[in-house]
Amino acid sequence: MRILGYARPDGQVGIRNKVSIIYTVDCSRFVAQKLKLMFPEHTQLFGYPGGCGFQEGPVNKVTALGNHSSSAGAVVLGLGCEGTDAYKVADAIAATGRPAEAIKINEAGGDIVTIEKASRALVSLIQQASTAERVEMAPADLVVGSECGGSDATSGLASNPLTGAAGDLLIEAGGTYMHEEVSELMGCADVLAERAVNVEVADDIRAAIEASEKACFEGGRFSWGYGNIEGGLTSIEEKSYGCLAKSGSKPLEGVLRTYGSLAGRKGYFISMSEPGSGTFSGDPEGINQFAAHGCHLAMFTTGCGSTTGGLIPVIKLLANPNRMQLIADNVDFDATPIVRGERTLDEMAPELYQEILAVAAGKLTKSEIHGHFEA
Repeated sequence: MRILGYARPDGQVGIRNKVSIIYTVDCSRFVAQKLKLMFPEHTQLFGYPGGCGFQEGPVNKVTALGNHSSSAGAVVLGLGCEGTDAYKVADAIAATGRPAEAIKINEAGGDIVTIEKASRALVSLIQQASTAERVEMAPADLVVGSECGGSDATSGLASNPLTGAAGDLLIEAGGTYMHEEVSELMGCADVLAERAVNVEVADDIRAAIEASEKACFEGGRFSWGYGNIEGGLTSIEEKSYGCLAKSGSKPLEGVLRTYGSLAGRKGYFISMSEPGSGTFSGDPEGINQFAAHGCHLAMFTTGCGSTTGGLIPVIKLLANPNRMQLIADNVDFDATPIVRGERTLDEMAPELYQEILAVAAGKLTKSEIHGHFEA
């Protein structure tokens, strides 16, 4: 399958070609949303609602998203009095060679003038993006993430191990695969440490899981919801082992704790968010965390029926036969034959791998078609 990507000035190659509309504070989100409605097809919207006071983690994340391989340029919108300065964010994006423009609402003269200026900037940036050089990509160039949300009993039995098997195939082709959700790997530290490529990585994954366990016990809150229980999961340990099933079988190359730390490395990784970098809550936070770590696309397994999307294409998998009947319009890959006993994991993994390549080549996912852009 031929994959033609979009070349970026910093050497990255993207599978989508969007101009980013970025808000640096909740006070500028309204104008950013207006602009997204005006230019729905060629833009992506995200930002930092809590930007009134400067925090390094969220700014690093927003900047990483602005520098993502699928981002051709950016318009950064600030109110003007917040600590997260729109000019500095735009400068950090422009440093990669992407065109970026910053506008502050209280300097421009209010909403209407800001929308006028930003609209003209977006027209220019979208037109520039349309001329991006197309270059051929191989599976070895792809970075793919896997997340679970609204998990049920079928997630750990079928959907999650299916993504792990597809991730193995990507790695065998020279590519990169990662998953996250360290808080859902309780009790799995030794298992993953045994797969680490060296002592340093083994110590790192143990420390990450133990720190997450400690935080959950001290805070009295675990990654565990009503839908998980309703879906047949009996404990956080059971859910954790289902999460582990996403890991596939390859050696663990490292734990990604900071955005940009992947730096072209290949193989299997576990990703984490930078401390304090969460810009909102829920499953889309994880999808956009993948994007900040450089993923081109993500697989997302669900049993209860999550419909979420994100800033990168999301391949939705579902293995629950009853739920499949209800949300088929949101599902990209039907894994129910595994639960029904009609097909095996080994039979379906190559099909999911081919779906990854198809989406990288331009096939739209359901979340893209519906316009999900939770950010």
